[in-house]
Amino acid sequence: MPNPYHAKICCTTNLDDARLAAEAGADFFGVVVEVDFSPRSLTIEAARSLFDAPPLPAVALVFEMPERRIHRLIQTLKPFAVQFLGDSDRALLKRLKSTFPETQIWQSVHLPQAGGQVELDDLKAGVEAYLQAGVDALLLDTAAIKQGQIKFGGTGLTFDWTLAGTFMQMVPAGFPVWLAGGIDPDNVAAALAAVDPYGIDLCSGVEARSGKKDPAKVKRLMNAIRQASTKRGEKT
Repeated sequence: MPNPYHAKICCTTNLDDARLAAEAGADFFGVVVEVDFSPRSLTIEAARSLFDAPPLPAVALVFEMPERRIHRLIQTLKPFAVQFLGDSDRALLKRLKSTFPETQIWQSVHLPQAGGQVELDDLKAGVEAYLQAGVDALLLDTAAIKQGQIKFGGTGLTFDWTLAGTFMQMVPAGFPVWLAGGIDPDNVAAALAAVDPYGIDLCSGVEARSGKKDPAKVKRLMNAIRQASTKRGEKT
């Protein structure tokens, strides 16, 4: 029987929401750290209360953070994983894997919102380079221009899930690939059925307002994921 689908509740800004994710049965929570374009971003210092005694393994999300600052983040917060947004320097990822072998390195791969075009050869080459750099997981998310600024994740917009199916064929069987981008309690079952990823990563789909999670939405999401996991097991 296959493992159940996993869940990461992202863009967490407070300890109460981290505990909510844990109580609902999520596997990870994510914290955006010093990312200028995110309204849910925290400084390293402000994020410490979420990482000191996390109720779940905690993932720190960064974007174009200087290498020395990343070192400080890892040494201060001791996250389970650092998730990189945007197109990351593969040499940097290798150095971090060597310097901090106890910290997982996750890489987001951003695709255009539904209706956009992507060059599959370029996508495959990028994926292979990240795998060679030793990343521990990949995350498929949506990049979109909102209010004149490009945002990598947290857009609340989906991309073409058939493209995600193609992506899944580019990675070794069993390699963790998370699906994000516009997922919510109403469409999560369809997303899982279409892509069959390692797990779901979402932010705005379970919010009451920006930066604050909605307990009812989190519960509905986790119930839907559990039901999808059961159906997946029945098919094998």
